[in-house]
Amino acid sequence: MEQEVKSASNPNQEMKQILSEFMVGVVKLEQLEEVGKRLLVSFQRALEFLRRPVINETSKLVQSILKENETRRVKSYVEAGCTNAYDSTLAVSQVNTSLSGLHEHLTKAKSVLGELEFVMSKAEICLQEGTRDLMDISMLGFDENLEQESTYDAAKCGSFMAVIYSMVKQNYIMQERVVSDLGLMTSSGELDSYCLMWSLRPFVSDDVINEAINYIK
Repeated sequence: MEQEVKSASNPNQEMKQILSEFMVGVVKLEQLEEVGKRLLVSFQRALEFLRRPVINETSKLVQSILKENETRRVKSYVEAGCTNAYDSTLAVSQVNTSLSGLHEHLTKAKSVLGELEFVMSKAEICLQEGTRDLMDISMLGFDENLEQESTYDAAKCGSFMAVIYSMVKQNYIMQERVVSDLGLMTSSGELDSYCLMWSLRPFVSDDVINEAINYIK
């Protein structure tokens, strides 16, 4: 009986350990997001390089500069659209590499979300068992204040996990939509918006995440 009471009187301690495990996964997602952001910016730069406009030869200033530097090298460069084969090949490779990396990022992020779901299932079981045990010791006449305190702390941890999981899941769905829309025809305006949204993480509250981290310290 003494062992059962000891276990039941501290469900919050077990829930804090589970929350700590959960937050490790959240940090993993944040690290992946940083990698994904760099890949998205890399994709944007390479694509913008490929479709940058040629020199406007109707400009008097441009005409003057070209005339003053009328060498075979300059003429060939202008005729090629102000780029060279090596740079174009490198940019195309960067576009493909970045896009492949973003798809890999989604795969890894989805795996981490699966890990978070597993941790949440552990938390659910812990809450159910803790509530049942606390009801048992309450019926035996143990301190009700202890019961209320333990229930509150455990529930607080569970609440953190539910809220944070919802946020990071929505953020992942946003990233999934962004990556699925990327291609050679994606406009510059769309790319700017995608990069901004990826950085802002509109569905994620850093305050809530920091509060959860501080709660388990």
